[in-house]
Amino acid sequence: MPTKAEMYAQMAEKVAVQLTGSWQEWAGFLTNAARLYKYPFHEQLMIYAQRPDATACAEYDLWNNRMGRYVRRGSKGIALVDDSGDRPRLRYVFDISDTGTREHSRTPWLWQLEERHIGPLSAMLERNYDVSSNDLAQQLADVAAKLA
Repeated sequence: MPTKAEMYAQMAEKVAVQLTGSWQEWAGFLTNAARLYKYPFHEQLMIYAQRPDATACAEYDLWNNRMGRYVRRGSKGIALVDDSGDRPRLRYVFDISDTGTREHSRTPWLWQLEERHIGPLSAMLERNYDVSSNDLAQQLADVAAKLA
């Protein structure tokens, strides 16, 4: 019988295959990965597999000690496979939706692209990467092509 860590590793492999099967699934993963950019790819896969709507994830101690928030009783952690040691083990992170605030708690600032950001962002891309376009998506594609 496989261990929990092996079971989650198999789940990650299955999700990786599913993601490449449809562009909608891939786009959903990329949206999630953009919010969780500090995690490596394999951990982003695990987070997406278990909680595709996650917006800001961190370990229990970070929410509790650094952010001054508490993890709600009964919240189910998102299992991540840590294979850096002798054998794979699980570590858990929690989404901000699993936490509650205290009197002096901190809330992470979650940036979103709004209409007012497009002009300055486009100008920065043109200045730094010498790509211009009236369409931000095309400009980003041109930057990616240039960097590749």
